[in-house]
Amino acid sequence: MGELLTVYVVYSLAVTTLPIDPDGFMPFQHHYLLWKVIGFAGLAVFQARWVVQWLYSEKHKESKVPVAFWWLSLAGALLELMYFLRQQDSVGIAGYCVSAVPYTRNLMLIYGKRRRERVSI
Repeated sequence: MGELLTVYVVYSLAVTTLPIDPDGFMPFQHHYLLWKVIGFAGLAVFQARWVVQWLYSEKHKESKVPVAFWWLSLAGALLELMYFLRQQDSVGIAGYCVSAVPYTRNLMLIYGKRRRERVSI
């Protein structure tokens, strides 16, 4: 069932386009600076995850991925998604919609494991 939903979403984004409305459809559409800040903030948060992962790995002297990496990934992807929705860019929207899936799933796996470990103690 999930595969069908994925195919439908990809097809919908590839075949249809967002409404090209000169007034836009996002809140505060005409606040150019606000949307630039959101776009750059998303980019900065999204890229900060690599610095966090690198420093975490250096501290542990092996390659590791901290929980903060997945939270930064998800937050950055959502900010970038907001920016691309405002820009009405279907390529960016599709990319960041799909990228949120593994970030969310990794967080679910991490917190599920922690919950199981607490119960077994």
